[in-house]
Amino acid sequence: MKILSWFSVIVTVLIVGFVVNENYKLYRDIESVAHRAQVAADAEDMLHYMKTFKTNMELHRITTGYSALIFKQPSNDLFLLYASVNNIISRLEQVKDLPKSDTAYQVALDDLRGTIRELEEPTLGVIWTRYWVLYLFWIWPLVHLFRFDFF
Repeated sequence: MKILSWFSVIVTVLIVGFVVNENYKLYRDIESVAHRAQVAADAEDMLHYMKTFKTNMELHRITTGYSALIFKQPSNDLFLLYASVNNIISRLEQVKDLPKSDTAYQVALDDLRGTIRELEEPTLGVIWTRYWVLYLFWIWPLVHLFRFDFF
């Protein structure tokens, strides 16, 4: 029984470490870049961050599918998120050529900031959909570690 307990602790530590590392990498490359784009001072900086956001989405393969296991809907559709990012980039390409002192420039940036702020944050959902099997393997050792009788 002692070996099974140690095995449970080791599996738990490994799975938690792996999932935390994956979550950190996705958050760093996706959501933190979107936050930087939202607070960017001008259109060129915002465009740079949004292009980085798009590249990172492609790099982490979150351009299609859903960030939900069961309740799939438009709000967690990764393709729609990717299309929104592309639309924001095309709008920024147009806005960056406007004079910075123009009211239209400031209004457009404010509108784009609001759009970026309302984008779905996919990191946690993507982690759940990709690694849900690990959670099952994590539950089994924990059940034996704490000797629950209902499994």
